[in-house]
Amino acid sequence: MLLALLSFSALGVFHKLAEVKKCRPSAITALLYFWSLVFVFLLLTTVQRTTPAAPSSVVSIALPFGVSAAVAILAFQAGVRHGNIATSWLAINLSSGIPTVASILIYDEPVSLTKAIALSLIPLAMLLLWKDKKSSTAPGEPS
Repeated sequence: MLLALLSFSALGVFHKLAEVKKCRPSAITALLYFWSLVFVFLLLTTVQRTTPAAPSSVVSIALPFGVSAAVAILAFQAGVRHGNIATSWLAINLSSGIPTVASILIYDEPVSLTKAIALSLIPLAMLLLWKDKKSSTAPGEPS
């Protein structure tokens, strides 16, 4: 779990570094996906000693969601060029509320008090982000 958290954090740092070095977002995304594929393949073949295979139903779901993830990373990279990485990262983390609400509505997932409080704070956080952006924008500049 800690390794996943560190990897996710490193992703944001590398995207900002790429933006500072004037790298293309599409190249960063392609490298990210390529090395992820290499690491998973090596893990499966050397550590677990299995053949990489998946049922067609899993592949049919994984492909469109993988493409969606690639588009999201490109959008994040484009957003980092125009704003603060902390704000961009916060917006991405807040977006986890969308699948949570979908899970509650579609699968009748129980809503604990903690989950209800967290979900109710998302609109407040987005409002504060908007107000911060609006106050930091110079008069006459589009917000």
